[in-house]
Amino acid sequence: MGKRKISKKSLIERIVVLTIVVAVILMLVLFLKDIFIPLIKYQASNNREAAEALLRDNGILGYIAVPVIEALQMVVIFIPAEFIQITSGMSFPAWQAILLCDLGVCLGASLIYLIINVFRFKGDILARSESKIAQYEKVSKNRSTLLMMVLLFIMPIVPFGAICYYGSSKKPTYWKYILTVALAVLPSICTSILMGYAITEAISGTWPVWALVLTIIGGGAVLLLLLLFVLHQFFFKHNDNTPYSWFYGIIISMISKFLMFKVKYKVINQEKMNEVGGQYVVLANHHTWFDFMGVHKLDPNMRYAMVMNNHLFHAPIVGKWFTRSGCIPKKLFAPDIPCAVKLLNAKNSGYSIAMFPEARLSTDGGPSYINSATASLAKKLDLPVVLVQLRGGYFIKPKWRKKMKRGTYQIEVMRVIQPNELEAMEVEEIQSIIQENLSFNEFDNKDLKFKSGNKASGLEDILYRCKDCGTLYSTYSKGNYLKCSKCGKTYNILPNYQFDDSKTHNIYEYYQDMKELEMKEIDDINLDIEVDVKIYTDNKKKYRTDKGVFHFDKDKVYFKSSESDFYFEYLTSQLEGIAYSVREEFEMYYKDELYYFYPKEENRKVVTRVALLFEANKSRLSN
Repeated sequence: MGKRKISKKSLIERIVVLTIVVAVILMLVLFLKDIFIPLIKYQASNNREAAEALLRDNGILGYIAVPVIEALQMVVIFIPAEFIQITSGMSFPAWQAILLCDLGVCLGASLIYLIINVFRFKGDILARSESKIAQYEKVSKNRSTLLMMVLLFIMPIVPFGAICYYGSSKKPTYWKYILTVALAVLPSICTSILMGYAITEAISGTWPVWALVLTIIGGGAVLLLLLLFVLHQFFFKHNDNTPYSWFYGIIISMISKFLMFKVKYKVINQEKMNEVGGQYVVLANHHTWFDFMGVHKLDPNMRYAMVMNNHLFHAPIVGKWFTRSGCIPKKLFAPDIPCAVKLLNAKNSGYSIAMFPEARLSTDGGPSYINSATASLAKKLDLPVVLVQLRGGYFIKPKWRKKMKRGTYQIEVMRVIQPNELEAMEVEEIQSIIQENLSFNEFDNKDLKFKSGNKASGLEDILYRCKDCGTLYSTYSKGNYLKCSKCGKTYNILPNYQFDDSKTHNIYEYYQDMKELEMKEIDDINLDIEVDVKIYTDNKKKYRTDKGVFHFDKDKVYFKSSESDFYFEYLTSQLEGIAYSVREEFEMYYKDELYYFYPKEENRKVVTRVALLFEANKSRLSN
């Protein structure tokens, strides 16, 4: 197949863009060399007279540089305008910097208006600007182009040039268009210039560095949250029948990116997503809390109805964010018809579905049991099913460690199952395919290298029993070592997260051996745990409390209150499993209410043991 022929008009457009890019770079170099860098040197030495003389000596050329650079930056979009705005705030008095930057934006907006409406260039430049803005326009309550431009200028998300390309393409009258631009950019320009001024004060020694950092971060965060809230309340719509809200989606995305700065992402086999074409269902394994971010990397522009643990939605602030940002609550290890109904509603409203059918974070880094209800639901949703393996997250932030480590996180698309294939398969076959493609043991990767210390920190909370002498709660961690206080056995975690032990090679194997010990003794286990209890009822903000005893044996579990005659009981065969947070609590549902059981502080290691005993008993019953 021959190369695609480039039209004469497209070639001219590319030449123009390239010429502008070169011009911007040259002018920036001259501005930095002749004005900005010498100015900073004078300011650093607190020589204000020399700084003012420098500006006077450069005359009109110094003032022209700022608006011309900003205008040309806008035309090529991908060069950020904030740089020249901040530097002008550092170089000129505030009122001059504001006028110069606003003039530059208006000049750039006028050039873009000519490009679109006179020269009619509508190639790659406009295409790049349309996709993101189209998402915001789709959820806007108001269809006015000029009002939409005002909102976009207020938001520090879309480049100025992209907004002007969008506005020009809607063909408003020039004077309405340019007046909108001139006024709407002022909040953003003033913010950037204020940052430039603050940096100047810090350089000259007037402000301490910590005050500068706090001012920029704190002020920026407050301003952004306020702007987003106003936009959400007055301009962007939310339909209660769908799981998505623009405002909360943006907030969650920003917070996630801030928390995830240590993680490098790599998507493998992303070309398989071309087989999908529209909505789909993502099924992925679940080893760390940020797996939902990994799913978003498959298609950053897709809106997902993300299935998450119901208990997250009870949190006073983030609970509402999860609801409004496209998440759907699921009661773990319990029947949940409302969740299935919400998923069908989300599908009918045009959203893709994302689920983690292992239900809870992996304790040992290995695969977990997947309930057959997942296969039944996938068949019922009648959408392409994308099976994804998420790798590396367990070592970056496992559920037993408090701190994150730096690392690479891989997202691999394993297989896409089309609706016609699902229709032809039995549920058992679908279940087998899901289990096979999602099952992944993190310790199979022998090429890992983590040079940081304290790799064992918190490990005793899941490896609570010495597998060599069998003593309960005798293990403790120090640096990269897991030790037994009873027999002295020591396991050293190597840089590849393997133990330096000839019999037990890693955390996964240790956990499985510990499970075998518990299974051998499970007939004799009669566990009574004193607990404090928090009880959540759906659609109620406040929880109620209780105290009592939680009991486990191989046949049943029960809770008996010490403050009333309340009592409930399950046969262990009735329960799929138990969700828990390491060294904090374990949880289960009774009559649609969520019970959090908190053992006494000195006995918190028992939390993992309760969950493991459920696993061990399930294995016993299935055999």
